[in-house]
Amino acid sequence: MKELLKRLAHVVLGEYAIYRILQRRTAAGPAPIPPQAAGFDIGPVQRAEIEACSDPLMREQAFYAGDGACAYACREGGRIVGLCFYWYGERYRPRGFWPLREGQAKLVQIITAPSMRGRKVAPALITVSAADLAEQGFECLFARVWHNNNPSLRAFAAAGWTRCALVVEVNPLRRARPWRLRFP
Repeated sequence: MKELLKRLAHVVLGEYAIYRILQRRTAAGPAPIPPQAAGFDIGPVQRAEIEACSDPLMREQAFYAGDGACAYACREGGRIVGLCFYWYGERYRPRGFWPLREGQAKLVQIITAPSMRGRKVAPALITVSAADLAEQGFECLFARVWHNNNPSLRAFAAAGWTRCALVVEVNPLRRARPWRLRFP
């Protein structure tokens, strides 16, 4: 039945996407770091260190670092086991999925090494990076998560983020630009 409904939606609406928009107001103070993550070293990382990483999955993420980006790594024993990246200003503007104002940034990528999944790397990265961005003067942070990506939704919830909107994109008749509907 579920597959039938998906096919019907695809025929009527064309390609579609459903995202939850999450936010973290930095004035709320940092969320507690999960106790399981106490042994991690989390902090800013430069593109060169990502490019030199032995893990090919982590190396592939280097694109996200650079001007207009804040990059953070989670290390265990000196090895990068997770990364997250925020974009702001001109770097983010071409993406433009969610409108950002001055003092705001969007988490555009977070990844955990498959061998580390379930060890609270993502919530720890999100928590520490949000606290660091608050110290840098960012007032509000956003993230876009696929509506049923439960591991990511749990990680953001553990880091104190809340849902601020639901965005649905539909593309009936294969229009040049999809229709984007925002629900608070």
